[in-house]
Amino acid sequence: MYLHAGRDTVIREKKIVAVFDLDWASQNKDTLEFLRRAEKEGRIINVTDELPKAFILTDDGKIYFTQLSSQTLMGRI
Repeated sequence: MYLHAGRDTVIREKKIVAVFDLDWASQNKDTLEFLRRAEKEGRIINVTDELPKAFILTDDGKIYFTQLSSQTLMGRI
């Protein structure tokens, strides 16, 4: 199965490691450092034109920022 993450982006569900609520996760300095490092390495893919609400981590290290809430994403999985 596949998860529609936004725009024209679909992610194979088997590849998903975790789904994070961006508001909650960004309160942790380790998570912020993880995201900064991923951005420097070019592993962040923004699939929204709006303010992102969640991000999806895949087994290949890519991070997808999405406008969908983590609850919505988990409901689709």
